[in-house]
Amino acid sequence: MTPFQRFRQGDKVERLEMREDKTTNELFSRITDIQRTFPGASSFKVNGIVLNFLEDKNEQEYEPKRIAHYPDNTIDVVVSALTHASLSPPVSPTGVTIPQLNTGSSVHTPPLSSDTMEISISNLSLRSFSSTNSSAFTQSSTCTPSSSSSSDQGINHTVPIARPMAALSAIASDITHIQHQLDRSADQQSTHHQQFLERLVQLLQEQADAKERDERVLAELEAAKARDEEMHRMQQQTIDRLIVAQYRIESIFIQNYELHEYPIPRLFVILPDSYERWDPRNVLAERFRLFFLCECGDHCKPDDGYPVGPIPVKNSIHLAKHEGYEISRPTEFFHRYGLYILGMLRILKHCLAVATMVAPAVALADKAVKDVMDGVKSISESTMKAVNMSIEFLEQKLSGDAVVDGDTRVDGCEHENEDKFGGLAALEGADVRRLDSFLRNKDADKILGNLYRITTDTGHVKWVCLDHYRQVYRETAMSSFLQCVESNGGTFDPQVGKVTVSIKSAIAARDFFNRLAQHAPAVTALDVTLDWSFGSADVTMFVDKTSHSNVRDFIFSTRFQGVLTSIGLFMRPGKGRYHSLLRLLSNTKIKCLTLTNTDPIELLTSSLPTSHSCSLLQSFQFEFDFITPTDDSRVADIIRYCPHLVDLRLGKSTLPGYAVPKIDQAIGSLSKLAVLRRWCLHDRSSSPPEIKNDTAPYGTAALRELVDLVLPYPTGPNGLLESAIRRSSDTLEVLLLQSKARAAMNLVDTLGPLLAATNHSRLPLSKLTHLELPYSLTPASFELMASIMAHLPLLHLDLSRRPCRLLAYVNFSVLKSLYLFEAEEGVMDTFSRLVLKSSSCQIDSLYLRSVPITASVLNVIHVWPLKRLAIINSRGSSMAKILQSLNLSQLQVLAILDDGYDWAAEKTLAGRSAEFLDGFSLVLAYQDKDDMRDVHKEGARDLESSPTKLARYRVRLMNIIALMEWYFATTLPTFAR
Repeated sequence: MTPFQRFRQGDKVERLEMREDKTTNELFSRITDIQRTFPGASSFKVNGIVLNFLEDKNEQEYEPKRIAHYPDNTIDVVVSALTHASLSPPVSPTGVTIPQLNTGSSVHTPPLSSDTMEISISNLSLRSFSSTNSSAFTQSSTCTPSSSSSSDQGINHTVPIARPMAALSAIASDITHIQHQLDRSADQQSTHHQQFLERLVQLLQEQADAKERDERVLAELEAAKARDEEMHRMQQQTIDRLIVAQYRIESIFIQNYELHEYPIPRLFVILPDSYERWDPRNVLAERFRLFFLCECGDHCKPDDGYPVGPIPVKNSIHLAKHEGYEISRPTEFFHRYGLYILGMLRILKHCLAVATMVAPAVALADKAVKDVMDGVKSISESTMKAVNMSIEFLEQKLSGDAVVDGDTRVDGCEHENEDKFGGLAALEGADVRRLDSFLRNKDADKILGNLYRITTDTGHVKWVCLDHYRQVYRETAMSSFLQCVESNGGTFDPQVGKVTVSIKSAIAARDFFNRLAQHAPAVTALDVTLDWSFGSADVTMFVDKTSHSNVRDFIFSTRFQGVLTSIGLFMRPGKGRYHSLLRLLSNTKIKCLTLTNTDPIELLTSSLPTSHSCSLLQSFQFEFDFITPTDDSRVADIIRYCPHLVDLRLGKSTLPGYAVPKIDQAIGSLSKLAVLRRWCLHDRSSSPPEIKNDTAPYGTAALRELVDLVLPYPTGPNGLLESAIRRSSDTLEVLLLQSKARAAMNLVDTLGPLLAATNHSRLPLSKLTHLELPYSLTPASFELMASIMAHLPLLHLDLSRRPCRLLAYVNFSVLKSLYLFEAEEGVMDTFSRLVLKSSSCQIDSLYLRSVPITASVLNVIHVWPLKRLAIINSRGSSMAKILQSLNLSQLQVLAILDDGYDWAAEKTLAGRSAEFLDGFSLVLAYQDKDDMRDVHKEGARDLESSPTKLARYRVRLMNIIALMEWYFATTLPTFAR
């Protein structure tokens, strides 16, 4: 039998089939099934109890809704109120009720006539909501059963039109009232929402104010902490000053006391006057002499570990350089001072045995010392024998207990490094002063054993020999000079004795050079910059003071600009601010001289003296941006005045120059020249440049270094360059030739005869370590260089254009630095293949200018750990791609001059900042000021790095000229001395 459930609404009872849950197999009724039989059914009751709808395991009602199965009960159907109202038969506009259609029956409505209508205006009036609504719903409720039964019987009831219209009016009024309530509720909610937002904004503002107050409090706390730290630092400084003051006061007290108590030396020993004729059986008949000791020790050592004089002095106890004093009353003397002398003799014996010290300051002798002092021979075996005899004599003469005590004290103090005399019973001032009464020959001249009194930092009085006295004085003076260097922001390198300083006033310069001349014998190299508008008197002063110093390497430069603005400079040439500068050439101590930023030198300096002897200068470097024809004569005079020059360097940049025939002739007279560097010393106004006069700009001797930028070729009627290379083929280590001429260089005529010579034991240029070839070589010259290239121990190679093909013959196991300019794509691929294929490649510096950055080149810079990389006007790959491919594991300097470098490219580089070395820097170059973009501006970067920009300290900006100077400084370390 099909399960069912009985439902009832009023008198209507129906049985509905049950549904079964496919999961739980429980029976249930679906509300949609019930509503098809009982329209409007909304809730259900059993025995007056409202039933709940069934829920799933998540406590959610099923959709459609379900009710449980109650097989023994009839479920009452409850219809909502609005549904009841809608159940009333619809009314036609004529006042006739339209019968409802029930399933299975058909009811026909008879035609209505106007006679059956009961319409009045009064019946259409609307009543109040309460009465109308009540009557309407009451009528609807009362009519429901009858209408149901009448529908079954097919009977139609007519209702006056006033009652339904009143019900509709009531409903409309109710709807309007509800709408008003909804509007009021919406307004209230909007008001509440607005108030909530205002409150939220207020809370946010209060929170922001609280955060600002907290930040102010934190800032005040940090400021208070900083003030506390500053106060603590000041307190610590005060305490330190008090400690220093107390230390100094104690030193003064000690010094005052010891100056009074010890007016003469207190360390002395007694030795027999005659060593050979010593008779221990007749001691009283022997004569003894008192010898003072030099109290040298750690207080005589330089604090900074560097020597203050040309000859070091050992700091160990030794006899003073004096003949000694004869003792007049030996017995009484030994009774009073015997124990003390015994201890001193033992200490002296220990020093002699351990340090092998000889009488006075034997360390001063760099050769054998024959006569050490007047009256006392050098301490030798006989001297040691005399000391031993004195010790034996005193041990026998003194009581046993005293000797034992003395031994104990002496042995104990032998292990003390700081003070060997700490274990001895110190002599009182009266004992020291009484010492003079025992001397047979009174020290009327107060020579005091040729000892000098000094005071240590702790205030103690020490008596030392002349050599140690000078050493202490030099140390004090040197410390004073170094304080002067530090106050001017300079530095001192004790390893090479070099001072580098920039002086900013005439007073500071006068103080510095006075101290240099008097107190700094250890300074042998000086790099000084005058950074103020100085006058000729200042130059005269420092030239004179430098002549009294030990400076051998002098570098002079100035940062003052605008000297050409003085009209008097042109009216009175040679009377400028540097007119006495060339007197440095007469300084016999100076061997190396460098002048920087002193051009035009002809207008600023006076003529050289003609009556003086030639300068002993061996190295001269004159750095200038470009040389003018008026400077030609003055520089030529300087070169002629220095015939012993071994190292000559002229110029520093690649700016256009002028012809310098007089300088060329002067260089030709140098017979000892080994290093020659010429930077654009040719007239570039002509095309191509040429040497017009029959000069010798490359000297006459074999060169070790030859650098000539923008050289003219051919070089004169006699082939001056070829001749210089030929005579220097066995000695050249550096050969940098850079030519703008169209003529191809012919090296076959230069080196060919050397290769063909049977007596030539080795290849030409076999010592070459740095090589730069001109842009163009003859085919035969190319073949010649290819044949010897693999045998050259090159550390740096610079190739341009067609000579770049020589890369195929280079020994990469030695090469450290490579510069390529306008190389072809095939050459770059060959280079990449050779580098990646070589297991012993040593290249750590790569400079690429106007070359295609192919995929193979990207592979090289990605794989190879370079230390320096320069990319100038690259082609082929974007800058971002290049920067993304870089191997940063060992990269120290990255130099870029390229239009492709912008902020987007820097973002790529900044994104890899975690891979940077601590000292990594970016050299960002530009052609000139018109070429500068935002990335080249000062202050365009913050102090700290960001995801898009590098930190300011990692970026160095420079123009193309400074970039090339940096290139030469890195490839030729001696370029900047």
